[in-house]
Amino acid sequence: MRHVKTRRFSKAFEALPPPVKAQARKAFALFCQNMSHPSLAIERIQGYPGVWSGRVSQKYRWTFHFEEHPETGERVCVHRVIGAHEDVYRNP
Repeated sequence: MRHVKTRRFSKAFEALPPPVKAQARKAFALFCQNMSHPSLAIERIQGYPGVWSGRVSQKYRWTFHFEEHPETGERVCVHRVIGAHEDVYRNP
């Protein structure tokens, strides 16, 4: 599966403190290996069909959704935003 980042995600990632960036990189590596790993606490976001969130740390989460690539039909994971739990859920 391909993974792509929105501009919003990239901008939010760059604004994270260095220790959180390191935690996020570890979470993304785990996500690529096993999307259902319990430590990621993957969950659907109510009120936003098809949008999911995953845990980076106790305070930080990221959101994503899945799309089908229009030309290849390949499943693509689109990483939408990353940040503090309350901010991410306010505008996933």
